Amino acid sequence: MSLLLQDDQGQVELAHSISAGLDYPGVGPEHAYLKDLGRVQYYPITDAEAIAGVRLLAETEGIIPALETAHAIALLPKITDTMHHDELLVLCCSGRGDKDMGTISQYL
Repeated sequence: MSLLLQDDQGQVELAHSISAGLDYPGVGPEHAYLKDLGRVQYYPITDAEAIAGVRLLAETEGIIPALETAHAIALLPKITDTMHHDELLVLCCSGRGDKDMGTISQYL
């Protein structure tokens, strides 16, 4: 089974994301299963927060992330604020941001 954005009547809601790769109202069965097991958590990130994620990685590491990855980067400050000083966090930077520069430049 999968998960969908839906209204109270069960109709599929329109999805929007600055990232074309995330502009979809559902997730596949593997993500749904992992969520049900409690192995993963999903968090909403706004377009403005994703752009802040682009800026954060570009300014701190000199890397322009893909907009999909920027959503995860945007969540990092919230996560790291709750971590103990000896905990580690690993983030996979998939994709590259040069293909998204047209979109990114509209927001900066």
